[in-house]
Amino acid sequence: MKKKLWTWAAAVLMLPLVVDGSTNHSVNYAGEAAGNIAGNGVSRAAGKRTAGPVSVQPDYLEICRGILQQKLEHPYLVFTNESKKEILERVRTDPFAAEVMALLKHYGERSMLTTVEPELTINDPAARYTETNPYLDYQMFYLNGAYNLAFLYQMTGEQAYADRAFYFVNKLCAMDTWVQSAHYFEIIYPRVWPYGVPDDQVSFSYDISVADCAYVVGLVYDWLYPALAKPQRDRIRGALLEKAITRVRGNYEYQWWATAYKCNWSGICHSGVGMAALALLTEEPRLIDVLARSCEGVAGMFAHLGADNGWGEGRGYAGYGLGQSIYFMDAIKKVSGGKIDLFDTEGLKHPADFALFGLTGSFNDGEAAGPIGTSYHYNKLVEESQDPTAMYYLETYLNGDRRAKNMWELIWPRPTDIPAVKPSEASKYFPSIDWAFMRRDFSDSCMQVAAKCALADDPHHGHLDAGSVNLTWMGDTFVGEVPQRYYDQYFFNEMRWDYLYVKSSGHNTVIVDGEEQVSGKHKDQPWQPGVGGRIEKFVTGPAFDYVVMDATKAYPGEKLKSWKRTVILDKQTDAVLVLDRVGCAKGAKIEVLFHPLVDATVHDGESVTLTGKHASVDMQTLSEAPYRTTLEKQMSFRIVKNDPVQYHPCLYTTLTAPSEMNVIGTVFYPSARKAAGAVYTLERSGKVPVIACTAGGVTTRYAVAEDGVTRL
Repeated sequence: MKKKLWTWAAAVLMLPLVVDGSTNHSVNYAGEAAGNIAGNGVSRAAGKRTAGPVSVQPDYLEICRGILQQKLEHPYLVFTNESKKEILERVRTDPFAAEVMALLKHYGERSMLTTVEPELTINDPAARYTETNPYLDYQMFYLNGAYNLAFLYQMTGEQAYADRAFYFVNKLCAMDTWVQSAHYFEIIYPRVWPYGVPDDQVSFSYDISVADCAYVVGLVYDWLYPALAKPQRDRIRGALLEKAITRVRGNYEYQWWATAYKCNWSGICHSGVGMAALALLTEEPRLIDVLARSCEGVAGMFAHLGADNGWGEGRGYAGYGLGQSIYFMDAIKKVSGGKIDLFDTEGLKHPADFALFGLTGSFNDGEAAGPIGTSYHYNKLVEESQDPTAMYYLETYLNGDRRAKNMWELIWPRPTDIPAVKPSEASKYFPSIDWAFMRRDFSDSCMQVAAKCALADDPHHGHLDAGSVNLTWMGDTFVGEVPQRYYDQYFFNEMRWDYLYVKSSGHNTVIVDGEEQVSGKHKDQPWQPGVGGRIEKFVTGPAFDYVVMDATKAYPGEKLKSWKRTVILDKQTDAVLVLDRVGCAKGAKIEVLFHPLVDATVHDGESVTLTGKHASVDMQTLSEAPYRTTLEKQMSFRIVKNDPVQYHPCLYTTLTAPSEMNVIGTVFYPSARKAAGAVYTLERSGKVPVIACTAGGVTTRYAVAEDGVTRL
């Protein structure tokens, strides 16, 4: 899970500094010099620089030249002196906006009066070992304080706010670096770099922490500009140039994230330096080349956002990468008069689909199941897309206690003219990333199934979990992923694949004779294309849904020769039927793993009762071969000072393969149905396996062929 380090102000400002982010694809690089942004590019492969094509994009440089023809007057990034009148009118007439402003003023008063301030310490590379980071705490304290105070100056015109805001931002200007110590050479150098990034990486002068500081300090500069003397403005301008812009400008080919377009770092880092450059445009017009490259970089990332809104890194990093990019996207659209519209991309036509339909999928690094994103980001996305489904997500899942009370709820207010429309179909397949979700309805009272069977092409945030499923019902996750703890300093290195959170035995998979899934990329080794799984078929209907997954190529192929998993959701009974076809040598040891996130009780090694806070589910294995189900403890270990070891329950169903092709069924169904006499069986008399359920004198059968399911 992303580790968020918060200061007192972050609770109001919702400015998390995330202790990591990363991932892959597209090696196109637009040249850093102003003359070739829209011309020839540079690509790096195997450490060699060669000329390469640039993807077709608008001539951002020419559009940015046009910005210079305007008479820009601070503030201009996210509001002007004229448009901020609308914010003040909302504060006057809307009770929620008034409450937010009152809260911001309370925190502003605290910043004005506090005499207890953090001390600047060394930027300790061992911060992930100790899990304490005073340097980052110091940085965030002054960053959030300056942020809020500068906004209050703009809203009130009170010089005292501006003076105190400068005091805070001056502390940031005096820091040696804004780079997070976890991204220093000695920590980050051993990483396995994501697809689209050459292995030869040695320069790490700009990271996501710098990007976060750059965009906030850029806003502070824009908002304080009218209140500052020239030496004060120059102090902030110098810091933005020294600590952010000149670390990147002219050096993009040495920034690994510059070509990692399927990585959240790409959008975040390009957006941060872009916002800083845009803020300085009145004094530094030459920085239009940085603006153009930032537009190109953000557009490059969104070119790899699925047309279905899927993001391969996972749901948490989808929210983070998109969220931190929106500030620059909005600013450049405003300043360019709409000529640069980075919101106008296929993957943002329905900007909440991955968040909404993916509610119960906790695959890969990042957030656990539940809503993702912040309310004000989705306010903006709904406004830009005019999408009723996104409005439904916003009103349903980012309301009440989940609605932020910060300045961005004032700057980007919740739309009032877009209807919130619940999707007529609650199930969805995301072909861009090979994730699928099945449910009768979004209500907790309906069984929810999440399935993933994707390529193992993300060595930063991907897991070796092809074929895994999550089952959620009545607010409880009955089968889920091993809860992931905060990153240690080795998590992104070659040993990543040894962490329980990442390797396939930490997921709901099949293992033969101990052989686990493998990655398509290892440190300084060529990519192995095609490693991983794929969803072969997804069907949704009124009575049942099913997904067919082939995870065969996720394994080395020495022990496990083939594995196809079909998962069926019976929408009428909330039962989930899993059928695994496992190819291996006769006599091999087959283990089918499921991780309960609720209490689990095994009955005589044959069946299991899973007991949550709100309901219970029974698990029954269906096999012609003898099997035994046991509840084991798996150990997870991190390289940290305190509490390095945790144990996690896992249900193992173990059997000896009776043949070279083996069929194993597993049924999960509400315990009340078992109490009412429901019985599930596996029939093998016909050409294809049949899972049958008899209840109340009625028998329902599902014929499970390799390429699909028929209800008999």
